Amino acid sequence: MLGVLEAVAVRASHFLMEYFRAGRGVDVVSRKEDDVTREVDIAAETLIYKMLREAFKEGGVLYAEEGGIYRWGDERYIFVLDPLDGSLNYAVGVPFFAVSIAAGKHREGTLADLEYAVVAIPPTGDVYTAAPGVGARKNGKPLRRTPRSNIVFVAVSNSFPPKTCEVVRRLGLRGRSLGSSAAELAYTVEGIARGFLDLRGKLRLLDVAGALTIGKYVDGFRYVVMGDTKPHSKVSLVAGDVDFVNAATTD
Repeated sequence: MLGVLEAVAVRASHFLMEYFRAGRGVDVVSRKEDDVTREVDIAAETLIYKMLREAFKEGGVLYAEEGGIYRWGDERYIFVLDPLDGSLNYAVGVPFFAVSIAAGKHREGTLADLEYAVVAIPPTGDVYTAAPGVGARKNGKPLRRTPRSNIVFVAVSNSFPPKTCEVVRRLGLRGRSLGSSAAELAYTVEGIARGFLDLRGKLRLLDVAGALTIGKYVDGFRYVVMGDTKPHSKVSLVAGDVDFVNAATTD
């Protein structure tokens, strides 16, 4: 399964970079609460759905950003997809966004089902993967968490939640936001950042399911999801090393 997922993510990455360089797909199709859907979101999702359905003809359930839930065949597999995490970056010309796909045997319809994952970052060419028996990898090489900074990725919208500011100050960390939760969390799994912090209750699990699944295979990485673990849920999330997660989740 992992080989297929990686091939799909790489193909989608090439598609997105072709669109990005040409300035295509930025027009807004719809708005819902804090979410904006652009032409490129729909195009990338449609491309990936078609590839997954062709590769896994026996059946699957795809939880996706724009199309809701796609079902086919006997629904034996679950797929959780964000075809373009960081669409605002994409739209304004900032080359930092990601493709996230996670998968597994369809049982509960939650994060617990997910065993395989790919997070591709098209502008850098980096591809993070994970699978049973293989573990986590970056660009084909084993991925081991090597802490290297006091950075914490924090989610912002119009303001910082007070709890976020308090945690960052108390731990003496430096907050950063790059505009793609999937990529930021993959970097946190790797140890580029010490932690990832989103306490708004607005983070879509679709965005980070791939990186969280990869993190399951990496020693020293922990996370706490505050909310429902079904793919379309919006939650708060704390992730990183054990000390960071414990400190950030303690009142």
